[in-house]
Amino acid sequence: MVEMWSRERKFDPSTLDKSLQQYLEFNKSLLENRKHYSLIKVLEFMRQDLAVNSIDDLLKMDTKTLIMSLQKWINKRAQETSIKTIKNEVYLARSFFSFHDIELPPRKVKLPRKAYKSRIDRIPSLAEIQKLVMGVRSPRMRLAIMMMALTGMRLSECLNVRREHVDLDRGVIVIPAENTKMGRYREVPIPSELRQELQRYFSEYFKYEKGYLFSVEGNPEKRIITARFYEDYVRLLRRLGLDQRTPDGSAYLLHPHVFRKWYRTMLESAGVNKLMIDLWLGHNSGSVERLYYLPTPEMIRQEFEKADKVLRIFGQAESTEVKRLEDRLRQLESFINRIERWYAVWHPEDVMVPTPYGDMNYEEAIKRYLKGEIDLVGPIFPKTPREAKEILDMIRKEKLKNKKRR
Repeated sequence: MVEMWSRERKFDPSTLDKSLQQYLEFNKSLLENRKHYSLIKVLEFMRQDLAVNSIDDLLKMDTKTLIMSLQKWINKRAQETSIKTIKNEVYLARSFFSFHDIELPPRKVKLPRKAYKSRIDRIPSLAEIQKLVMGVRSPRMRLAIMMMALTGMRLSECLNVRREHVDLDRGVIVIPAENTKMGRYREVPIPSELRQELQRYFSEYFKYEKGYLFSVEGNPEKRIITARFYEDYVRLLRRLGLDQRTPDGSAYLLHPHVFRKWYRTMLESAGVNKLMIDLWLGHNSGSVERLYYLPTPEMIRQEFEKADKVLRIFGQAESTEVKRLEDRLRQLESFINRIERWYAVWHPEDVMVPTPYGDMNYEEAIKRYLKGEIDLVGPIFPKTPREAKEILDMIRKEKLKNKKRR
C-alpha cells in the first residue's frame, strides 16, 4: 500500500493493452494531465461487464452492446459523483472508441440531469480553523492543516512534500509535476505564519535533511498512507465537535479540500491577481492565459505581499485585538493630556516646569516660550505661539473668575 505513493513509481503505458497504448500515444496530453486513470476505470468496468479478456476485445463488440455497457457505468456513477465528472468520463470513453473508428452517438447515451449526490461545500470560519490547529495533539497534523490552509495544497500534494522541497531561503515550497493533479510543476509561496511553524517543526520534530515531512515515525522515506491520515483527521473532528456533515451526507463539512477553497477566498478578498491565484493553486486558467501569463519576480513579490496580510490563522484575530487596544490606549492618553492641561490652566502656580533657567510655574514658562527664550515639549504645552496666547488668555480669565468668587 505504501509503495503506490513512492516518488520513484511512474506510470508505464507499455503495460497497457495495445489499443490503449495507441490512443495515449496519439493523445499525450491525457498522460500529462493524468486523465488516463479515469479512462482506464471506465474501460475496465466495461471489460468486466461484458466478460471479455482485455480492453482490446472491446473493439470487437457491436456498437449497441458498448452503449448499453457504458450506460451501466453512467447509472453507477450517478450514485457516486457529480454530473461534471460523469460527462468527462463519457467523453473520454467515446473519444477512445472514436479513435478506433467506433462511433458511440451521444444521443444514444442518457446522462442524468442531476447526480444522486451533489456535495455543497462552505469555507470554514477562521474560528473553526483556529480550533482545529489549537486542538490538535500531533505536531504533524497541526502542520498539515496549516499547510493546506496557508498554501492551498491538495491533501495528496501536502502529504507528498519532502524536506528538500521546502526552500525557506527563497520562501517557497516546490511541488514536483508527478505530485500534482494536472501534472505540472509549480512553486507555492510560504506565508509568514507557515514559515514560523515550519521552522519550529524542523527544529523540534523533524531534524532530517531529506525525507517526507509527513512520514512514519523514525523512517522519513516512508510516507504515511492517505487513508491513515484521513482517519486521524476525522477523529480530530469528532473530538472537537466539528464533525458535522454536508447536507447530502457525502462528506464532513470540514473535509480537507475546504482549506483549499478558504485559501482562494482569502486571496481574492485581498485583491490578488486571479491568474496568480490559479498559478499557485495549480488550476488550469486556459491554454492562452497559461502560455502568456509569465509574472516577473517583482510581480510575484507584490502579489504575495497582499496575500500574506490575509493568510493568517492567528495573526488576524491578534492584530485586530491589538489594534482595538492601541486605539483605546490612544483615547485614554488623549483624555489624560486634556485633564492635565486643564489642571495647568486652572492652577498654573501648582504646575512646575523645569527649564534652563530653573523651575518655573506653568504660566511663567509659557510667557518665556512666547519670548523665544525656551522651548516647551509635551502634551500639556502649546505647539504654536498662537496656542500659547490662547492658553495665557484662558489663565487670565480663570484668575478673574477666582477673584470674583472671593
